[in-house]
Amino acid sequence: MNAYLPFEQISAVPQRNMSSILHEAYKHRFIHSLIKLINYAQQVLDKDYTALIARLDQLEPESKNYISPWLYAHYFWLLEAMRSDSVLEVNRIIRDIIFNTQWIITETQISLGLQEDWEKKIFAEEVNIAFGSDPLNAYTPPQNELFEFKNQVSTALQLIKTADNCFMEEVNEFVSAIYLVKSEVKIVGATSPKFFGAIYLSLPDGNTPEFSNLLLIEHLVHETSHLFLNSILAHDPLILNEEDKNYVSPIRSDLRPMLGIYHTSFVLSRVIRIFKKLKNLDLHDNQLLESAIKNLSDKYHQAYATTHAEGIHTELGKQILLSTQECARA
Repeated sequence: MNAYLPFEQISAVPQRNMSSILHEAYKHRFIHSLIKLINYAQQVLDKDYTALIARLDQLEPESKNYISPWLYAHYFWLLEAMRSDSVLEVNRIIRDIIFNTQWIITETQISLGLQEDWEKKIFAEEVNIAFGSDPLNAYTPPQNELFEFKNQVSTALQLIKTADNCFMEEVNEFVSAIYLVKSEVKIVGATSPKFFGAIYLSLPDGNTPEFSNLLLIEHLVHETSHLFLNSILAHDPLILNEEDKNYVSPIRSDLRPMLGIYHTSFVLSRVIRIFKKLKNLDLHDNQLLESAIKNLSDKYHQAYATTHAEGIHTELGKQILLSTQECARA
């Protein structure tokens, strides 16, 4: 698929049709990798997974359907089990894949998070660890909070669409699920290649509707931008720094690897862009927006300076980083 990706056109500035090109390539690569894993397990374990491979081969990366976060999670668990030579675990995971019907999601879901065991497991592995010393302790909210959350998400997405329709294309293309969770950290937004397409959000209580709405827009833009960048990372590493060397992050209390700082530069430039567009179109409280833009711009410039000075970039990585300046100027 690499030959068909317009790498020279990829930018932090949202572009029409780019997200669909990247997502199709990402799904194609994922399906191919999963089939290779199953085929290898078939040979090593002397099993017959022909029917499973045929079913996977029928998945259509060019369709508008989403591959479910459930299937992404099980792919990574299968990969880990095979690397550790855990035959029982490999058999169990493949059996789960065979008998599960959650391979595909046809439209974006908005629901309460952490209701299923697989979610709790992958969330603990990815999100709790990522927050380091911060006590996350996320859990499923009461059912009565879902209705208001759906209304808030709908309002936020409508504002994003009005501000930047090209970015809204990315939301529609990449986001398969938006899950509400509660946590001991005031604000949480999380996504990961290990549950690709899902966004987990925990928002603070007791704020004005205008402030809560702005937070929700910020985190939807932030996490969708992570998904966009992760779809590129499947084809190009962007950053070549050693993974065990960490740097100060303007948005985290713990030190982060250079790729994390790079992600920060990218996502903040896009949040700033959307906020500036909202302000220019007079779509939200301008005082709140001005304060948020200043705060985010300070953090963006810190992240950009660190990434520019300390990062070892691929050609594409350098291209995208430079484009964040144009993106943040809006």
